[in-house]
Amino acid sequence: MPKETNFVEVEAGERDRHYYHRMVECEGSFAMLSLHEDVTDAIIFVHGFGGDSYGTWAQFQLLIDQWEAVKAEFAKRDLYFFQYHSVWERVESSSNRLLKFMRLLIPEINLEHFAMDVGPVTVPKEESSGEVSEFVVPFPKDRKYERVTLAGHSEGGVVIRTMIVRDLENTALLNCRLALFAPAIAGYKPAGLLGSMANFPGLGLLLEAVLVAAPAYQDLKDKEDLKQLKTDTETAHSKGRALCADILWGHKDYVVKPQKYACDTQDFEDCNHTQICKPSEDYPKPLDHVKKWPDEKKEEHK
Repeated sequence: MPKETNFVEVEAGERDRHYYHRMVECEGSFAMLSLHEDVTDAIIFVHGFGGDSYGTWAQFQLLIDQWEAVKAEFAKRDLYFFQYHSVWERVESSSNRLLKFMRLLIPEINLEHFAMDVGPVTVPKEESSGEVSEFVVPFPKDRKYERVTLAGHSEGGVVIRTMIVRDLENTALLNCRLALFAPAIAGYKPAGLLGSMANFPGLGLLLEAVLVAAPAYQDLKDKEDLKQLKTDTETAHSKGRALCADILWGHKDYVVKPQKYACDTQDFEDCNHTQICKPSEDYPKPLDHVKKWPDEKKEEHK
């Protein structure tokens, strides 16, 4: 029988740093796993149109392990960065991919996905019969998440909300918290520089011709589908926490139109569409946005 063990021990001083684990079965996705044992919180990040799991959330990945002011607050949280085909795949297809990803983590972590066979490395060749396997998992101790936050930017917010209304019987999923950054739940609305380009003779047509070829962009332009998503979400809002979102919008956002659902809460920052989800020492709001978990939320959204 294969032997399964937890990840190697680390020095106490290094426990506040995260271990990077590539999600082999989910191309481009990866995790930053806490080296503490008593971890019950996880945050899943979902990028937007044209983004990716690294570039969109790079500031999060850097700050939580290097900025002392927030290091302790994230030390006992696992972070997952989901990659999907945000341009050339339909929103519903992307939401199905995200649901499969979520099922690796909740309600129970699928350790088979995380297990790494180190038998060939740890067992001397002369002692191996060819059948020896030793599997390690990148967790210092078995864990189960009690609080899961889904953080989505732009199209990522639509992908998340589509996933949720497609699986309203999934109790573990419905208990997640939504922290969205400028979600494209009202579609795409050219304004500012983009609006000028879209309205410029010739250039606007060229811009639209390029974008309209993308299946995801077609979905984000489909007002009827987005209205139906809003209706389905608001109708089912009493089923669980995940039907209501905490949203952060940018005053200088010229890509999406701020429009929340009935039970959502919202706040505004002096940012554009790209900056809204990029924390810094001068702009810590995105870090606060994803880590807060008020106890009253559970009662408020029942």
